[in-house]
Amino acid sequence: MSKRAYLRYQVIDECLTRRSMKYPSPKKLMEVIERVLDQRIAKETLLKDIRAMKKSADLGFDAPIKYSRSHRGYYYDDPNYTIKKFPVEYEEIESAQFALTLLNQSGALPYLNRFKNFIERAVTFAQVENQLKGDLSEYIKFEEPVEVEGLTWIQPLVNAIELKKVIVITYRSISGQSTKTRRLHPYLLKEYDDRWYVYGFDEETEEERIFGLDRIQDLETDKGGEYRYFSGDREEIFKHTLGVSRFVGDPQEIILQFFYPQSEYILTKPIHDSQEVIDQDDESITIKLYLRINYELRALIRSYGDQVEVLKPTPLK
Repeated sequence: MSKRAYLRYQVIDECLTRRSMKYPSPKKLMEVIERVLDQRIAKETLLKDIRAMKKSADLGFDAPIKYSRSHRGYYYDDPNYTIKKFPVEYEEIESAQFALTLLNQSGALPYLNRFKNFIERAVTFAQVENQLKGDLSEYIKFEEPVEVEGLTWIQPLVNAIELKKVIVITYRSISGQSTKTRRLHPYLLKEYDDRWYVYGFDEETEEERIFGLDRIQDLETDKGGEYRYFSGDREEIFKHTLGVSRFVGDPQEIILQFFYPQSEYILTKPIHDSQEVIDQDDESITIKLYLRINYELRALIRSYGDQVEVLKPTPLK
C-alpha cells in the first residue's frame, strides 16, 4: 500500500462519515481528494480505491460502501463504520505525516483545516498508542465529535450570493413544531461555534436578518425575484460582533479585568481580534475590546465567574 493510496482512503472515509456531506458523488470525492492532498486522480483510481476499501484482504477494512442510485453518491451501509477504528501501522503513520507536509507546504485553506487537524490528531495518538500496552481509552478521554448540520445549503447559498439571486427558504422554528417560508436576499455566510448562518435581507420583516443553516428545511431560487443589493462593506458586518447577534446597537468600548489564574490564559486565547492589553501585573490583566454587547458576549463573561470584573461600560456590570 502506497502512502498516497492510504491518504486517499482516509479522505474518502472522512467524507463518508460526515453527516453534513451526505452521499458524496464520485466527482465530489475526487474534488476533496485533490484539494486536501494536492493530488489529481482519475475516476478509475477513485473506483479502485473504493474497491480496495471494500474487498482488499491486505487492508482488511471490509468497508460497507454502497452506491445510492437515487442520490447518485456513496455512503456507508453501517452508519457507525469508520476505518479510524483499525490499528494504525508504522507505514500508515508515515503516510499521515506525509499528508501534513503537503498541507503545510500548500498553505491549506481554512476549510481544509478540519482535515489537517484530523491528520495531526491521528499521527499523535497513533504514536502514543504504539508505546502503550493497554487501550488508549484507559489514559485519554476524547471529546465527542460535533455533528455540523446544514452544510448541504452552503453551495446553493454561495451560488445565490455570487449570482445575486433571491432565495425562498422553508425555515423551522426553534421548537421544531412549525415551519415558515421566507424570501431572503443572501449577502454573507458566517460560521460560529461549529454552526453556520446566512445573513441577508428578509422580505417579511423588511430588515437584514440572520438564519441558521441547521434549521433550513428546503431552499429554492426565486428566478423572477428582484435582488436587493447590499450597499455596505461585507467585512464590516460581523467585524465588531462576538458570535452572530449583531442587531443590538452599535459597538462600544468594553474594559474587563481578569484575575489569576484566568489572567494567564486570556493572553494565549484572546476573546476577539480587537483585544488590547491596557494594564498588567502579577495578579491581573486588564483588556480593552470594541464590540457590540450581545447575548454571546454576556454569556462568555459570565462563564469566567469571579475571575473577571467588568470595569466599563456600567450597564454591562
